[in-house]
Amino acid sequence: MSARIVRRGVRGTLLPTLTGRPAERLVDFAPAADSALPGAACAEVDPDLFFPADDEAGEFAERRARQICAGCPVREMCLALALKRSEQHGIFGGLDPAERRTLARKRYRETARAKKGVA
Repeated sequence: MSARIVRRGVRGTLLPTLTGRPAERLVDFAPAADSALPGAACAEVDPDLFFPADDEAGEFAERRARQICAGCPVREMCLALALKRSEQHGIFGGLDPAERRTLARKRYRETARAKKGVA
């Protein structure tokens, strides 16, 4: 009986993890004046992919956008910029608008607790 090796990916799924290229220097990934992120994995991809429609094709586009974000070396900066600008549409940093609102509320509550000293 041969043993089957299963490679686990993100969050225990069977999908292989996507990794971004390592940063040469942190300066390479600093946001530009127009809020563009040099080195972003989405730079060479159709932007419509990150603003999916509400149909079956949109579900595929959303999954693909999240896969691209998963391997992006500037994912955290992208998410931080989207939260700062309160982006209402699209996939940024691998999160959709509802997920970003939830994250923003959670961070707000955590800061409020920390200010009260009830951490």
